[in-house]
Amino acid sequence: MTPKSKDDAETATQLDRAARFLARLDTHLPALAGHAARRAFLDGQLDGWEHRYARFISTEGASEPVVDEADPPQAADFLLTITGLAARRAKLGHMRGDHG
Repeated sequence: MTPKSKDDAETATQLDRAARFLARLDTHLPALAGHAARRAFLDGQLDGWEHRYARFISTEGASEPVVDEADPPQAADFLLTITGLAARRAKLGHMRGDHG
């Protein structure tokens, strides 16, 4: 699908960036020993991303390195990542036991 506007292209890039991170995370989670370990890992990730997002906002973006001048980090990158992490954490929170 080709983006129709600059805003569409930016949104697609942000989704791609967050999706790539979350895909790596989804690959890593099953390697952790049980739901308790996964919950603890996700809790740490959430805390870290929320801290980075707060710092990003308070420094107006200066706290994050810019790898590509044409595509600097945006607040949406953080929000999509935090939302994805929270969804995964919530899903584990509803599971009973500490199996698999």
